[in-house]
Amino acid sequence: MSTFTRPASMAMLLVLLAAGMVSADIVPITSVQAGVDKHTPYILESITVGNYTIAKDSLALGTSTGRAFIGSSIRYADDFDLNTVATRNASGAWTVTKIGGLDTYSDTNGDAPDFFVFEAGMKDALNVQAILADGTLGKMITIPSTAWGYTGLHRRGLYNGGQHIGGLAFAITDLLDAEGQALASDAVIKGLLFNSPHVDPTHFSAAMLVPEPATLAILGLGALVALRRRS
Repeated sequence: MSTFTRPASMAMLLVLLAAGMVSADIVPITSVQAGVDKHTPYILESITVGNYTIAKDSLALGTSTGRAFIGSSIRYADDFDLNTVATRNASGAWTVTKIGGLDTYSDTNGDAPDFFVFEAGMKDALNVQAILADGTLGKMITIPSTAWGYTGLHRRGLYNGGQHIGGLAFAITDLLDAEGQALASDAVIKGLLFNSPHVDPTHFSAAMLVPEPATLAILGLGALVALRRRS
């Protein structure tokens, strides 16, 4: 595996700090471990944002719905290969639900980013709404195209061939409720709606930390004791 790192430019940081629509928690992804010597497939093994690194084992995929070009598929965002792309143009909204196969999602990793999105081209703003627990939508936030961080990878193939693959990360607390207030860190949502018809996603995942084996063993032992007490 090779790690490809590109430092975020000062100009990009100034844009992120100056834009009132963007929280300081929304950050470009410029370091990923994916692929071998820049050869496809770019299977994602880990993402680093600042001092925080999250491994593939702690990332959960979702179920995407929406439209993409013939020969492409919006479900290409639902795998760990950063080279598969859902190529779109005026294709309407893209929705992600069933994150980790569950009906709802909530923060599991404290102050670290919760959501990781990658796109081929890095030219499109990302308009995001939370799908709240009751199925209604939160207010939209807009993440400008300058927020994408270059991973050092290029899309290989017919669609989007040669384009830079960029990534960005954000937290559940960057999202808004139906009244426009920031979601709390313990908020529960059903998923995300990306109202960005030109975004060409290559990957979406969310942090879903898996308990250590020792923790699972303790939980299993506790359940066994509880069953014996009932019998």
